[in-house]
Amino acid sequence: MLATILAQAPAASNPLSGFIVPILMFAAIYFILIRPMGKQEKDRKARLDKLAAGDTVRLTGGIIGRISSIDGPIAMVEVAERVKLKVVRAEIADRFDPDAATKPEAAAAATK
Repeated sequence: MLATILAQAPAASNPLSGFIVPILMFAAIYFILIRPMGKQEKDRKARLDKLAAGDTVRLTGGIIGRISSIDGPIAMVEVAERVKLKVVRAEIADRFDPDAATKPEAAAAATK
């Protein structure tokens, strides 16, 4: 009778087997989402550190202007003749290349 009870008892499983799936899911999310986003942000910050007076930039709100001066975390952006905006440097989205924005390939890629 003891032999039949032992034969019916489930085999002892590894206690770590329940953690394998969540660990694999976290690793997949990290390598697919988190790591590439961190790399893009690092590249953007490197480009923003290289900005100088005279560069054409696009602000996060979509405003395009030319940097007239940079004083630490504050940048003066000229958006029209004699119209300057004082903006936080972190709100500059990226450099703006007007030639690249007017090419037909860029317009076709934006509509897709």
